[in-house]
Amino acid sequence: MAREPGVPDASAHEQSLQLLVRNLSPAQREQFAQHRYFEVVGSESGARYRIRYGQMLNVDRLDANGSRVLALCFVPHGNLSVGDIMLAQKIALELFESDALRVAHMSPLRENPFLELQFPRRGHRFGPWPTRHPAGFWH
Repeated sequence: MAREPGVPDASAHEQSLQLLVRNLSPAQREQFAQHRYFEVVGSESGARYRIRYGQMLNVDRLDANGSRVLALCFVPHGNLSVGDIMLAQKIALELFESDALRVAHMSPLRENPFLELQFPRRGHRFGPWPTRHPAGFWH
């Protein structure tokens, strides 16, 4: 069966996950193996972020207690496999946090009914954050 041009196939998907895992710290690898997410620390703010397995709305900013307080959506352009997207998000937050935040669509969890159903709020609010329309590499 022919695959659609520009859409990653199963082999590309597996290779992207292998590349991601090779670029995680031992603690991040353990988190990812157990929970399908890993945490990173922002390069400029020192804030903690959780990158969950997925391609969109898969990055959360965490408070000091580890509760999700803000959902972020930023992905590189192109039809990339999930591992490549997650690795790009990790690198962006760890090395270029302010640039990543500048292009990210942000939503406090309390204002996003879908996320609030999926990830119940614990009385925390973070923000206010402006919503930016991305340009360049990220969309």
